[in-house]
Amino acid sequence: MTTLCSEGYRQFYNALQAETVSAEDIVNLIPGALLNISDEMHLGKFEIRTEIPPSSADAVGLNDFRVLYESPLGFELLAHTRMFKSPAKGNVSFAVFPVAGYKWNEEEKSALDFLIKNMYVVLAKARVTEMLNMRQLTDYLTMLPNTTYFMKFSQELSIKGILNQYTVVFSNLKSFNYINQTFGSQAGDTVLKEYGSRLLNFYKQDEIIARFGGDNFVALLKNENVDNYLNYISKINITVVLDNQTRALGISARSGVYPIPAHINNIGEALSRSSASLVYAKQVCDSEVVWFRPEILERANNERQIISYFRTALTRKEFLVYYQPKVNSLTGKICGCEALVRWKRDDQIISPAGFVPVLEKEGLICDLDFYVLERVCENIRHWTGQGIVPARVSVNFSKLHLRNPHLIDDVINVIQKYRINPDFIEIELTESASSEDYMTLEKYINELREQGICISIDDFGTGYSSLSLLKDLNVDVIKIDKSFIDDITVKDSKDRVILSSIMSMVTGLGMEVIAEGCETAEQARILKDMNCTMIQGYLFDKPLPYEEYTDKLAGGHVYAVEL
Repeated sequence: MTTLCSEGYRQFYNALQAETVSAEDIVNLIPGALLNISDEMHLGKFEIRTEIPPSSADAVGLNDFRVLYESPLGFELLAHTRMFKSPAKGNVSFAVFPVAGYKWNEEEKSALDFLIKNMYVVLAKARVTEMLNMRQLTDYLTMLPNTTYFMKFSQELSIKGILNQYTVVFSNLKSFNYINQTFGSQAGDTVLKEYGSRLLNFYKQDEIIARFGGDNFVALLKNENVDNYLNYISKINITVVLDNQTRALGISARSGVYPIPAHINNIGEALSRSSASLVYAKQVCDSEVVWFRPEILERANNERQIISYFRTALTRKEFLVYYQPKVNSLTGKICGCEALVRWKRDDQIISPAGFVPVLEKEGLICDLDFYVLERVCENIRHWTGQGIVPARVSVNFSKLHLRNPHLIDDVINVIQKYRINPDFIEIELTESASSEDYMTLEKYINELREQGICISIDDFGTGYSSLSLLKDLNVDVIKIDKSFIDDITVKDSKDRVILSSIMSMVTGLGMEVIAEGCETAEQARILKDMNCTMIQGYLFDKPLPYEEYTDKLAGGHVYAVEL
């Protein structure tokens, strides 16, 4: 019988100390290691059974049976067994059989116990190390691979030179914010966990789907499997308990898709292009799936340039303020105007559609809004200094300003800096802002009006709280969205009936009303008949540069439109 320090046992133990990455590697080494001591210990057969339930540390668990050694001479049926409880509340069982015709004595059984215990310690250590490594590579909530694991997996494909056999699909869940806002973040986590389990069941061993934070998921799939995946995630039905009720939800996703070509061996570039395609799907074409096209990358690069150059453009005063007149439908005279921004870049004038959505998304729009307010106050100061009576100027403010606890002071400071009458300023907010932070909006409106600043609500009728807005918010002006104006000349138009009712309600509540986007004299006549006395649109004038608007304001221009 061998002893602890026998040459055979040393060879056995050293054979298990090779550089390994998993318990599986250790198990694969055991048969060769046992050969070193099989004769000394009279081994006939060696079995191991592992039963580990799934847990937060190991989503899959393990149920495995192996015969690690069997003597060609056969074995006796009476086994020597030992069982260990794993830290994960599982069992690891060993069964060792003597070679045919041999029976162990008690001393030999004690040596077997020592051998088995050492083997278990080595296995347990390897498994703990494996789980710790996997924990670093796994998203704790969904049990999907995390970003680190994704990049490691992708790098291995790149080294093998087979990355071009794969497609990147960058996905974002639709309406997930609604779930979070309605039921709370804990409910949102429950949905993500259940959704992640569905994705775990989809991809193959040579593919990967990872969570990239929030409700973003990135799949690296074999090209032939992409259509199946897109169809799979078009709607995944899950059942979760939300607000103490079991609810069936159909979770859909938007995706940007980029098949990796042969000339690209960099996963970062592939991720960038699939991400740009997803942004395009969400912000431009409102599609569920967008496959990458070169113009999408051009657009993404342009956005990055806008963001990186924005501060410099502000400092250089490249943003110009144009003024679109508001016209009194009874007199044809200017009764106000809206300040609209343009960007003069490389001797080209860029419309707001080319940069405002980008600045809004990046949270930079607030700086631009205050820049415009500064220029407006500066121009009003100049007009009054020249003896020109300014018409009230409306300045657009993003809903993101509601996050600023010092908004009122910041606005007042700009007005006071240029020593102008606040009656000449109108702050224009969008109706959609009220649905997100109604109480803050109401507070800011009241405080601004106390300072003598007029408040208007833009795009009225396009949000979800129009009637509540009229009832609860103490605003001065309601600006009717262009979508209500477009079809009012059509016979029996529902828009005309709705618009007439809105006009009556607004004026009955003591508020002013203005219609924007008026393009024809017939539209203007109908608006005038509805007692809408303020109209804005291309029928009268497009947004004008400062000099042109100043000339019309100073000259008391009357628009010769027969109403």
